[in-house]
Amino acid sequence: MPLEKKDKKILDTMIDEEISKIPGLARNIRLPQFQQAFHIGNESEYIYGYTHGAIVGKFETYYFVVHSGKKPSSQEVDDIGRTIFEKSTEIRDAISKVK
Repeated sequence: MPLEKKDKKILDTMIDEEISKIPGLARNIRLPQFQQAFHIGNESEYIYGYTHGAIVGKFETYYFVVHSGKKPSSQEVDDIGRTIFEKSTEIRDAISKVK
């Protein structure tokens, strides 16, 4: 079963919220104590991966498990991945603006 319209809308909102957090995330990972602890080789890819993980984690775990009382089906997981992929340009644009 694909994502329902209401679920897709919530996912889009979560993606937009995570995109809005990118400037703060970039500032934080540039702090000396963060750099010393994590040894990030590619800041942009780290931020992209972190943002992607935050979206998936929040939506699949928090939204589905807490609100729907179930884990997403494989088709729903595919829809989640496709939706994030469709927004990947927006995510990468936001990352490039914080350089």
